[in-house]
This record gives sequence, C-alpha cells and structure tokens, in this order.
Amino acid sequence: MKQLAIIYVFLFGISVAHAQHVSIKKDTITTTKDTLVLSIQNNMLSPMFFKVKVKDVGAKNFKYLEKIVLQPLEKRENYMKIPRKKIDTTQGLKLSGYFDFVVAYGDPSVASHNDSYVYLLPYKKKRKLIQGNFGRFSHDHIRSYHAYDFGTKIGDTIYAAREGKVVLIKEDSNKHGRTRKFANDGNFIIIQHDDGTTASYYHLDFNGALVKNGDIVARGQKIGISGMTGFTTTPHLHFVVHEATEKDGNISVPIQFEGYEGKKLKKGRKYARRKR
Repeated sequence: MKQLAIIYVFLFGISVAHAQHVSIKKDTITTTKDTLVLSIQNNMLSPMFFKVKVKDVGAKNFKYLEKIVLQPLEKRENYMKIPRKKIDTTQGLKLSGYFDFVVAYGDPSVASHNDSYVYLLPYKKKRKLIQGNFGRFSHDHIRSYHAYDFGTKIGDTIYAAREGKVVLIKEDSNKHGRTRKFANDGNFIIIQHDDGTTASYYHLDFNGALVKNGDIVARGQKIGISGMTGFTTTPHLHFVVHEATEKDGNISVPIQFEGYEGKKLKKGRKYARRKR
C-alpha cells in the first residue's frame, strides 16, 4: 500500500485564493495509525468564519466542526478526525472532494456594512473602468458582483479607500495568466474596517505593499503599488468590499465613491478622484 499523501486543495467556487487565508494541516502529534487528525489555522489578523458542507457521503464518518469562527491567527487543534479505513489511501486526500467550503473574512455575528460610508477612489490619476459591477468576465458571483476593476498602470500608487487595519498581505508573486489557475498568484492587501467588513486590493506589484500586517491606515494613505499579478489579462486594480455572512461567506456589497454618490460607474469610462 502506498503511503498516504495529504493534499490540501481548497476549491471555493470561483476563487481559490482562500487557501492562503486559512490552512488545514495534519496534526502529527495526535494522528494515529487509525485516525488522521487535522488542525485549522486562521492566517489573518481578523476573525475568520469557516463552514463545511458535505457533498460526498464518504464524509459521514468524519468528525468535524461544521462551522467555526477563528480569532486572529488562531489555530484550532482536533478540528477534523478522519478514520483512515474510510478514505482512499492510493490517491491521497483531497478535502474538496468531500466538502464545499464557506469562508468569510470577519465574524458574521458582528459584521454589518455601513451603507452611508462614502469611499475614496483608491487611485488619483484618471483611469478607465475595465470591468464594473456584475461584469461577465469574472464579476459573476456573490463574492464579486459589486467589485470594480480599474485600469491602473503598473507602478501607479494605490491608496486606502477607507481607514482600517491591515489584516493580510501577499506581495511575493510575479506571476500572472488568463486562467483561474493563476488566482493564488495575485498580490493583495486586505484591510478590515470598523464595521467588521473588509476591503481587498488585488493584482498589486511584486513587493508592492507599502504597509505591514497589523498597520492602522488612514483613509487616503498610500498602501501599495499597482501591478499585474494573478488571474488577469491586463494591469489593473481589483477593488471589492466584503461583508461576512454565515450563509454565503464573503459577499460583496454595493458602495459609493466620493464625487460619484448616487451614480453608477460605467465600463469603458475614465474616472479620477473628485471631492464632494
């Protein structure tokens, strides 16, 4: 019999980027010859909601927490116990074959978007909106319905659209491509707001973060450098605000920008920062 290979692949619908935000690993101390024991780790400086939904009857013998709120950087031991005799040891273990995963950055019990907040455009120069809300290319899911893709150029400075705390940064990638397999290669900064929501700034440049994890940033503060990393066909900034929910995990929420209150930003038009 081949030695069991543990493969932690997480398929979260469209996006696989959550695999960088949460880790599920074999607990080498408590695992036995009969039972595989897994721990779960929140890699963010914000709370994280994590829920599993069974999609394969083979998981009926697994013992696990159906849903959990992990505190910042919290590791939970004994999260899942799997009888070895109930899994195929020849092909390895792919948890996404047994479960669908619901993930949210934040605690659904307290996160509630302040719809009256007016965001700052996260760049200064006039740039084209290359994909707006409900865009067919990739803004076609509840996590991205209300996202914006601004055609920033490589090297453009990115600014905080709202004040908050930096809870996760990735800046070590220089890869990009036109298929979803490159989703985990996008550099990003995630900032949590005082209402429990988060803003994500994606496709930043290699080493393009101007802030550090844990920094408290002001509205309009320089936070990063625009680039072309991850799942993308052109340089741009992907900007979206998420609210944590138990049912759907991260859901994108509609927002308004200063100087454009009550107006829908349209694909193909250029927008620059305005004052009220």
